[in-house]
Amino acid sequence: MLNDFQISVRSGPAVRTRGQFRSLQPALFLFFVDVTTVFLAVLVAHIGIGLISPAPTTFLFNPTLHAQELAGALLVVPILKAMVGLYPGYGMSPVERLRRQFMILIGAVVGITIVDLQFNEATWFNNGLLAALLVLGVLIWIADAIGRGVLMRLRLWGRPCVVVGTGQAGIDIVRRLGQNEHLGYNPVLFIDDNPSLWGTTVEGLPVVAPGGKTTDERLVRYASVGILAVPREQPERLNEMIGNLPFSTILVVPEWTGVQTVNTRVRDLSGLLSLEVRRPLGASITPLIKRGFDIVTSALLLILVTPLLLLIAVGIKLDSRGPLLFRQARWAGGSRSFPALKFRTMHADAEQRLKELLATDPVLRREYEMYHKLTRDPRVTRFGRILRRLSFDELPQLWNVLVGDMSLIGPRPYMPHELIKYPRQQEVLSRVRPGITGLWQVSGRHRTTFERRIELDVYYVENYSIWLDLHVLMRTVWIVVKADGA
Repeated sequence: MLNDFQISVRSGPAVRTRGQFRSLQPALFLFFVDVTTVFLAVLVAHIGIGLISPAPTTFLFNPTLHAQELAGALLVVPILKAMVGLYPGYGMSPVERLRRQFMILIGAVVGITIVDLQFNEATWFNNGLLAALLVLGVLIWIADAIGRGVLMRLRLWGRPCVVVGTGQAGIDIVRRLGQNEHLGYNPVLFIDDNPSLWGTTVEGLPVVAPGGKTTDERLVRYASVGILAVPREQPERLNEMIGNLPFSTILVVPEWTGVQTVNTRVRDLSGLLSLEVRRPLGASITPLIKRGFDIVTSALLLILVTPLLLLIAVGIKLDSRGPLLFRQARWAGGSRSFPALKFRTMHADAEQRLKELLATDPVLRREYEMYHKLTRDPRVTRFGRILRRLSFDELPQLWNVLVGDMSLIGPRPYMPHELIKYPRQQEVLSRVRPGITGLWQVSGRHRTTFERRIELDVYYVENYSIWLDLHVLMRTVWIVVKADGA
């Protein structure tokens, strides 16, 4: 079955010309969305100031000059985003996209504030219009996510790419790109020098020879990206293979495993290709910053959610018999453990119910062995289901964070026996405190296997950065708002 890009190539030059123009639409659309967001932020700020100010405002019918000037100045944000490649930003990880956008916003806030104080007689500040910076700081993230989501739904997101090599590395590339549509690389076919594969399909994509004139082979000339899966047994052919590829952009994917990616940069050492791997957890300042953030944030959150904690306590007592809190030993590295706190969401005899259930139901037993949890768990109380869906059952763990047992963001807090079969992963995970939320919680959570959870947690530790923490934190807020808990 042909995909949209293959159909457009077979449809003739006119359709291909429209396809080339279509490739510009995502960038133009995202730029327009951000420009609209800038004006919306100023509008919201001006209306808000008008509502709380005793003086009446006629902004809705006669926009003020000062608001227009600020909106014009804030257009520097989409301009800077264009300059750093965020339109559309294909191939950029969510963490890198967040980092660039955050730095642009910080620069815009500082720059516009200085301009206003030094050259504008603090007009925007005195009018309260600088509140638009705070509004923009929120709306810009929402607009970016919505904009890319709309493009994906309309199938306008992504660049057609060709994968060179049908080995396991090439197949893994296609699968990962399919699972991560946000990267914007859409495989359309394979190129392979094995004649026995020509004319067949792998992972639903046609396989063609490195050169030729058949209809499918013409696709190579209209894809803008080539992804080269470097064969482990023939690294000396790399330069030759790159030179023979007709693409404007070539991604080289070596068959390396265990190498950090988020904190890795390409460096040119006088003609020598090198990878600079940064290890933030090895720096003395990064763990201190992370711990300081944990202490301040957990203390503030405990104060803010105290009324909610009291309401939850009443709900638990009214719903079922048993204690308010559930304490369970969780692994803390080596032979150490700590009592992780949660609001009780199960019946008091939950363990006995689980043993009886697994002994009598083979389907649920297989599910529990694979995921270490049950989708429809009969042990959970009615009120407990609500708490789990909203992730409110984990609020007591803010105390674990405050006293130093856990972190706000980190690997899953595993039970002491769960990692015995994974010694290498156990060593990696012992480098940081377990977290209330983490990469696996925002990557499918209850829909991921136990092995996949460990893989995501190891990835988090080995690729740690403040930006990755910020990404996980923002994703967590979104999941809580959607009530997409366990």
